[in-house]
This record gives sequence, C-alpha cells and structure tokens, in this order.
Amino acid sequence: EVGIDQTACEALEAVGVRVETKCSDGLCGTCVVSYERGDVEHRDFVLSGPQRQQRVALCCSRAREPGGMIAVDL
Repeated sequence: EVGIDQTACEALEAVGVRVETKCSDGLCGTCVVSYERGDVEHRDFVLSGPQRQQRVALCCSRAREPGGMIAVDL
C-alpha cells in the first residue's frame, strides 16, 4: 500500500524492494517499470502517450483513484 504522503518507490523500499531512482521528479526515467494492470495517474515528464499504456514512473505516478491498485512488473 502506498500512503498519501509516499511515492511508490518509498512504499516499495519500506517492504524491502529497492527501486533505482535518480531525480525523483519524473524527469529522468530511471524508475520507470512496466505495469500489467491498473488505472495510472501519470505525473512524469518522460513517457510518451503510447509508453504510458504499458509503463509507469514509480517516483511520482500513482493509482488514479484513492484505494486503486497498479500491478507493476519488477
């Protein structure tokens, strides 16, 4: 679960899953991973429209709805 004041990277790290990051602002693409399902609110500046159908920047993007889920491929 990702808290309202957390990024997905922070939530994953809290349970022992390290995600490579560099800028943490959605500018570099270092933390971009594939996702399998879910409705994503993309907050990055690196992914194109077509890329956003399959990839997500974990440093800044999140589920579109409160309580929503995104299944990522780590």
